[in-house]
Amino acid sequence: MIAPGLTWQGERSPEVPAIPRLADLVWEMKWPVDHLDHTGLLHIELQTEVEDDLGERLAEYAIRLWRRDHLPVRSVIMLLRKTTRAPTSPFVIFWDQQESLCYTFEIIRLWEIPYEQALSAGAYAFWPLASLMAGTSVETTVSVAERLSNAPIPRQERSDLIGLAAGLAGLALPRDAVVAALRRNPVIDELLRESGDIELYREEAMREGKEAGLREGKEKGLTEGRAAGRAEGQIAGARRIAIITLEADLREAINQAGEEKVEEIAAHSATETLAQLRAPLGLG
Repeated sequence: MIAPGLTWQGERSPEVPAIPRLADLVWEMKWPVDHLDHTGLLHIELQTEVEDDLGERLAEYAIRLWRRDHLPVRSVIMLLRKTTRAPTSPFVIFWDQQESLCYTFEIIRLWEIPYEQALSAGAYAFWPLASLMAGTSVETTVSVAERLSNAPIPRQERSDLIGLAAGLAGLALPRDAVVAALRRNPVIDELLRESGDIELYREEAMREGKEAGLREGKEKGLTEGRAAGRAEGQIAGARRIAIITLEADLREAINQAGEEKVEEIAAHSATETLAQLRAPLGLG
């Protein structure tokens, strides 16, 4: 009656698991339609690699965002690296060759778009993307960072956007060249160090820390080695002096002992300790 032609196979758990999800970017947007402003959510996923379940995740994000805000959602995938692979839109779930769920999304290949388009956007948040777009270079990355350093936005936001621009540039350009070029500008260098996103300086700091640690360890090892050598030498010298002194003491006592005493000591020399041999001679 409910689903004719179907055969019951078994029961599944009715509980739907709540898997934690975190979208890359979700912005509230407004656009005019028939002289009226409409509001919705623009969901942007930044991808360096194309994953097989990307379309499925976008559909899930859209449903969750709709349930949270009850605003229409528009999803965009930004591919950051050149690739021959790309997800297929729409994401569709079929039931008996019919669509039971269909979610459409857009795909943007950054390397095909001139970087000037990002800089012409009114939103400063788009500017770091210029580091991955067509025509970009180390010089254009520095230019973007300079423009961001003068942007009329809070300092921490400028710092984070410059860090993002530098980090993205490292995906398409030689990272060392990007870092070296940016560090030549003292203002950019200072803002980069304050960035909460960039890993370039953390990696550099770790590398410098390791090198300093190795140098310090080596110097400390040499110093401790010398000290240990001196200590061991002093101990060995003291031990040698003690042995010589004790031997001289023992030889003198034996020379002055009578024949019977000497024979007694000789008879027990193989079985008694040095202290036991010294006692009959009056040596402590």
